[in-house]
This record gives sequence, structure tokens and C-alpha cells, in this order.
Amino acid sequence: MRVPFVAFLVLFLIRSLVAAVENPFNFNETPGKLPKEVVPTEYAIRIVPNLDNFTFSGSESVKLNVRSPVHQLVLNALELKIEAASVDGKELPLSAIKTDNEKELLMLKLPSELAAGDHALTLRFTGKINQQGQGLFYMRYQEQGSGARKVMLGTQFEATDARRFFPCWDEPAFRARFQLTVVVPENWLAVSNMPVESEQKIAGGKEVRFAPTPRMSSYLNVLVAGELDFIESQVGPTQIRVIATKGKAELGRYALEASAEILKYYNDYFGVPYPLPKLDQIAIPGGFGGAMENWGGITYYESRLLFDSKSSSGETKQNIYEVLAHEMAHMWFGDLVTMAWWDNLWLNEGFASWMGSKCTAHFNPQWEVWLARELPRDPTRRIGIAKEAAMEGDGRSTTHPIQQRVATEAEANSAFDDITYKKGQSFLRMLESFLGEDVFRDGIRQYIAAHEYSNTTTADLWNALSEASNKSVGEIAVGWTQLPGFPVVTLKREADGKVQLTQERFTVNFKNAPPLLWQIPLTYSVVGERPATLLMTDKTAALENIPADRALKLNINGAGNYRVEYDDGSWELLLKALPKLGVEDRVNLMSDAWALVEAGRAQISLYFGLIEKLPASTDLAEREQIINVLEFVNGLLVGSSERERFQRYARSLLHPTFATLGWEPKPNEPPNAGRLRASLIGALGYLNDPEIIAGCRERFQRYLARPESLLPDLRAPVLAVVGRYADEKTWNTLHELGLKTTSIEDQQNYYEALACATDPNLVKKTLAIALTDELPTSRAIFLVSRVARDSGHPDIAWEFAKANMKALLAKVDAAGANRYAPSLFTFFSDDALANELKNYAEKNLAPASAPEVAKVVDEIQFRAEFRKRFASQLQALIHSGAK
Repeated sequence: MRVPFVAFLVLFLIRSLVAAVENPFNFNETPGKLPKEVVPTEYAIRIVPNLDNFTFSGSESVKLNVRSPVHQLVLNALELKIEAASVDGKELPLSAIKTDNEKELLMLKLPSELAAGDHALTLRFTGKINQQGQGLFYMRYQEQGSGARKVMLGTQFEATDARRFFPCWDEPAFRARFQLTVVVPENWLAVSNMPVESEQKIAGGKEVRFAPTPRMSSYLNVLVAGELDFIESQVGPTQIRVIATKGKAELGRYALEASAEILKYYNDYFGVPYPLPKLDQIAIPGGFGGAMENWGGITYYESRLLFDSKSSSGETKQNIYEVLAHEMAHMWFGDLVTMAWWDNLWLNEGFASWMGSKCTAHFNPQWEVWLARELPRDPTRRIGIAKEAAMEGDGRSTTHPIQQRVATEAEANSAFDDITYKKGQSFLRMLESFLGEDVFRDGIRQYIAAHEYSNTTTADLWNALSEASNKSVGEIAVGWTQLPGFPVVTLKREADGKVQLTQERFTVNFKNAPPLLWQIPLTYSVVGERPATLLMTDKTAALENIPADRALKLNINGAGNYRVEYDDGSWELLLKALPKLGVEDRVNLMSDAWALVEAGRAQISLYFGLIEKLPASTDLAEREQIINVLEFVNGLLVGSSERERFQRYARSLLHPTFATLGWEPKPNEPPNAGRLRASLIGALGYLNDPEIIAGCRERFQRYLARPESLLPDLRAPVLAVVGRYADEKTWNTLHELGLKTTSIEDQQNYYEALACATDPNLVKKTLAIALTDELPTSRAIFLVSRVARDSGHPDIAWEFAKANMKALLAKVDAAGANRYAPSLFTFFSDDALANELKNYAEKNLAPASAPEVAKVVDEIQFRAEFRKRFASQLQALIHSGAK
């Protein structure tokens, strides 16, 4: 068959990519700023914090392997003052010590050539203890029980902030052993990667020396110190602890039990037992908003680790388990084996996301993990299934390949996004589904065993999986990891039982996108029969002997990272077969239908016609997919005359499910009923449902008198609805509750309720809190984002942020620095605001923010275009369907 010219070019591109695929790990060829002639092998570091002025002094000795003669040493340092340096015991003059703050380098000019061989470097330095989660930082918090205001210390080094703590070769490929000593107050507990080796009293406190680490990358170091308690258990030779501020350690009991379960599972799955003598799970009350996989000492924001059965929701319980499973997967994939450079960050994060979900689903099938509506890592992201969140951005012109070029520190910090985490996760799930679970696991075991205590590239993983499966995994993978975007497969039935399949790039708001081609591991099934697979390697393919009167479903269980567009006849057969489909396949159809609407490939009647034909159910994932769409449209219609009519229609879609569940739990109800009940209350309140609003207000008054009267699952949605329609008195009541509580989950619920207020005067009062020290730094900055998302007044939020940007950015950690200001525009749907953001960025933001600015500009333009495009379609829908 003659290949059209465009198709030929696409095939040529794919084959060129395969030919040019990266090589297995080679230290000398790994990117980075630092010369490869000198390699550190062991560090001995001593840190003395000064809590009165939030500075620290430090010293270190570093054993070096000089691979070829050099005249200077080049390593990383940032915001450190180097007071003295010596090489092999010979002190260097201060004139030989140069720092380049822009390049974040320390250069030591040597008096004579340093010969190849082993040498020793010693340094003395001072630095600062930061307010935000970069390097060594401090946290102020309110102690459980006493309510006393306290301070503690923590570290956050990923991606490139270990250099703020001590001068080092701060690139992942420079693995070394680290031995840390720290001086802290006598009543403090200090925690690092390894167990305490010795401890002695000294003037002003105590000196704690930790055992040396295995060979690891610099960004995996950790120090946490403060008035801390812990609980512990044992799994084989491994001590497991949950560590928290005084009075809160027992709230880590659930995490401790889950950690033991997960550790046993991973020891078996990876085929290499966890290699360190201890594993600490450390809850810290500020500094950053997530978790960090420091080897042997994982740090978590408190709400990601601590569970209070009296006040924590079922959703919190699931989130804790998933975060634990993600971070513990890093102990192998990221720590024991580390990506060579930040362009392969997805090897760490995509794999940990997939493995964490797989482990969570294994032990908790009732949670529908692969379909759960995931809370975004920050409030500026749209809420949705993890895979859908990635696909949402991956269809745009501003996307990037999973494996993206990273040249600078700022680019490394910006690489932590949905493509890296969630598209990486989705591709691995699709690949496992295609290769088979056992074969995939065998390949992972080979990969870990071959590269432990070393670094890798993506090529190393593909080689291990190819060897285990006898398939050319690299050829399949290259399009998914080195090309942007993903495909849509269109399905067209022919009269002879043949089904024609055609692939093309799926795009949203992206005209004239370059055509691309993927090798797609397709799964399909005639409904009611066993699934089959097909590797689609060209633009077209065909399925044979498909009965004309039977429904055909592609992408079984939604495990594939592609969309499917059915012809009319096939769609009608699927609608009739809906009762026979499992929830995963129904949610996949719903997600694809809405994506086709957003892309302009279908009318909105395709999506709403589907959900109106769904069988009655209380399936969490299915109903939350509907809620996600309804909330998005409702937010888009702020200020529209059609919003009230749409809200009535939307409420009519959700009310039957809420009527089935009711306000109160019923005996023997499904495991996810509590979470769905909470989602429905929140959604119906957002949709201005008078019955729900009245019910929330009534329950809030009872809660004030008797807190135990409101179930933990319902606290967040009830408080959010009350906050949304609050008057000043109610706002003040919520604020007072937030000020008084020492429960991190209750505090989160109260302040998020304040952020929902729609009264402009109350919006301004909420925003002002972000500049105070009422909340940890990471929570304070996200309060502004919450207001932008939930209040309906992103304009007020932006004016506030613009006037106070310097103070807000002082609280932002490295991972959020480039995206914080642009993200506050995410909820606008007016083209004029896209221009305002571009103008603001040009004058005020660093060049490294440019990709984030482009993403948000694209989102604003998409929302503006989409709102216009569906206006007439929506009017027809709500006039015919509103009750």
C-alpha cells in the first residue's frame, strides 16, 4: 500500500527517535554543570544552628577521587559564605575562593596541579535557615495540648537545594557516603537518614552524630530536629518509626501499620530487601505541602501522615496510604537506583506514582484507586482522575515529552508536573497491562538488581523489560516518552465485520499541531467476551470478525493512555450495553466523551446523553466524574445569565444519587458511600442547592455545640458550604475555630471554608490571612489559590497577590517558585486576562517561569473559546433537560 507523504514523515520521525534513543547510564556522558574529573566519595559534615537569628555555621571534610589532574575544584554552593578552605591540609587563600551565585557554583583555585588519586577537601562556612522549604528551614507551630508556640527545623533538598546546606557536588550522578553531625538543644530529638551513632552533651546543647549513609545522591539527605515524639515497630531487620511533634505521635499509628504492610510488599516485589537499618516517617507542620523521599527519613506535611479517628475523614485515610506507598516506592526507585539527570525525573516520580497506586489498590480494592478523583498537589489544578489530569494538559500546545530536556536548576524544579508524575504513571500502567504483570515485575527486579547504588537512564529500564518480555519495549516506549501528546483512535465499522482503526494526535485548543504516530498497545473486547490485545504500529489497523450487532469496547478498564472516538453505530451499541460494563469502562467512556467535547470533536449532547443513560448507581468514581464536569462548567459560567438554569439541571443529575445515600450512613452501605456522600454535599452546595445549604447550616450549628455530632467524612464539605454562603458573623466563627485548633485536619477544613466565601468583603479578609503567621508557609500561600478557585472572585485574589507578591513568594518553596504567580490566573476565562498575565510576566517574573506562563495563557484562552463555543449547545441542553 502506498504510504501518504505526511504519514511517511511521521514514520521517519519515529524511526529516527528509536535510532537516537539515549544510551544506558554512563557517568562521563551524564549532563550537568560540574566537571567529571573530580568525584566525592565521602562527606563528614557538622552543622551548628543558631535559632536566635536563624543562621547556622558548618564545616565539612570531603574525600575526593581525582580522576585526572586539575587546577581547580568546582562544586555547588548557594547562599553560603565560605570562611575557609584547604586541600590535603594546606589552607587556600581567601582570594582562591570564588562563588558564582547565578550559576550556584563554588570554585577553588589550587596553587598547583592536583594529581590524579585520592585527596581531601575541608571547608568552613555559614548559611541561613530559611522560612520556606528550601535547604535548612524552620517551622513555627502550636504544640498539641499545651498550645505553646514552638519552633523546629527541617530540610528540603530536592531538586537542587542541598547546596544551601553544605557545599557539595549537588547533581544526582555524584553519589557518595554522607556522615552528618548536628548540634541541637538538649531536649530536642534529631533525625537523619541513618540511626544515631553517638550523642554527647556539650555547651549549649548536645552533639548528635549519625552513622554514614550508603552511596547516594546529595538531594536525598535529611535533617529534622525539634521537640519530637515517636512510635515504632519492626519489620524483619528494619526499625520503622512515625515521628511527630510532641503530643501527636500516636496519631501516626495508622501510618505505622500501613508502612509495615507496604514494606513487606515492596521487599517481595522488588526482589531486593530495603537496605537501610531504619525507616522513619516524619510529620512536619510546615515548610512544604507534600512529602519528600529522603532515604531512611521521609518527610511529610502533617496532614499527609497523621490520622485522627475522631476527626479525620475516610478520604484522608486513603490519601495517607497512597502517599506512604508512593514515597516508600522511592526507597528503591529513586534512592537505591536514581535517575542520572533531571531529564529522567519521570523514572523516579512516574514509577513511584504507578507503584504507589498499584500497592494501594492491592491492599484496598474497595477504594477504586485507579479511578479515584485525586486531590491535586496544589489548589490551582483541576481535580480529576490522575490519568485524566495528565491528559488534560498533554493535549495542549504547551505540553512536553515525559522525558524533557533540563539544563538549569530552575528547569529541574519546574519538571515536577503532571506529565512527569501522572503521564509517566499512566504509561507504565499501560505497558504493564500489555506485557503482563509477572513479566513486568521480572523486568523491574532485573533492573533493580543490576543498578543498585547507581544511576540509570530510561534506556536501562527498557533494556531490562525487553530482556524479561522478549519484546522490543524501547521501540514501543519511545513515542510515549520522547514525543509530546498522545493519540486518539477513531473506530469505524464496515459491513463485513471488519472494524477500521485510525490514529491521530489528540489536541485541545491546538490548531495545526504537528502530526505524530505512536505504537499503541491496544486492548479491546466485544462486550461480554474476553479482552484481546493489538499493538497498533501504523496509522491504521483493522479488527476482523466483529459482530455487527454487538458492542465493541476499546481500552479495557481505561488502562491505556489514549482516547477512543466511536462512530455513531458503535456508540449507540455501547449505550445499550452500559449495564453490562464495569465501572472502569463506564468512567473511561465518560472521560473520553467529555474530552471529545472539549476538543470540539463532539457536541455536549454526546456527554450528557451518555450520563443520562447510565444505570442508577452509587459508584464513587462514576459519580465523581460527573461532579468534576459539572463543577468545571459551573465555574466557567460565573457571571452568565444561564448559570442559574444550568445549576438546576446539574442538581437534577445529582439529586437521585444523594436521595439514595441520604445525610446519614446506613447499615451495610458500600465502602465508598461516605466519600460519595461528602462529594455530593460539596457539589450540590456549590450548585446553590437550597436544601443542601440549609442542611449544612443546621449541622454546623449542632457541630458548634457538639463537635462529635458531625461525622469526619462530612466536616470538609459541610464547612465549605457554610463558608461559601457565610455572613461576617459566620466567617468570624470559622476563623476563631481555625485559630484555636491544634488538629491539622480541622484547621485545614476551617481555613478552606474561609476561602470559599463569595462575599467580596469576606474574600479580602481571607486573603489577608496569607500574610500572617497563622498558617504554615505552604498553607498560607495556597490560601490565595483556594480563594481564586473557590470564591468565584479570581480577580480579587489576583489584585491581592499582585500587591503582595514579594511577601508571598518568600513563603514559596523551590518547586512552586516558577508557577505560583501564573497559577493565580488559571480560573479566568477572558482573553484580556491572558494578555495581562503575559505583560506581568514580562516585567516581573524570571525567564524560568515562561513555560508556566504559557500553560496558563493557553488555559485562559481555552476557557474563553470553550465558553463561547458551547453557549448555544448548553442553552439547548438546559432548556430541554432542566427540571
